[in-house]
Amino acid sequence: MPKLNRSEFKYNAKVFEKTCLWCGAVYFASRSTAKYCSSTCRGYANQAKNAEEIVPYEETDKMISALLSENSYLKGQLQRYTIENEKLRELVTHNPNPSK
Repeated sequence: MPKLNRSEFKYNAKVFEKTCLWCGAVYFASRSTAKYCSSTCRGYANQAKNAEEIVPYEETDKMISALLSENSYLKGQLQRYTIENEKLRELVTHNPNPSK
């Protein structure tokens, strides 16, 4: 199990605060090279690496949700710019020689 509390180590132990590359949990490690909070996360990461899949399924859902949200925002921006463009086009066609 990951050590989530600094007090689980000896008082004079060298401890590193790390973030798990698989689940994102913050944990304390006794090694500076630690990458995962537990053997479970390390196993999942190795399976994903072997299957050429780098992100957990929950993360994929979050990424899809964020991309859909960004897509909606950009669609709204495009519609706004299209309307502004049409208004400017009408101004130019109705008033071809603006006063200088």
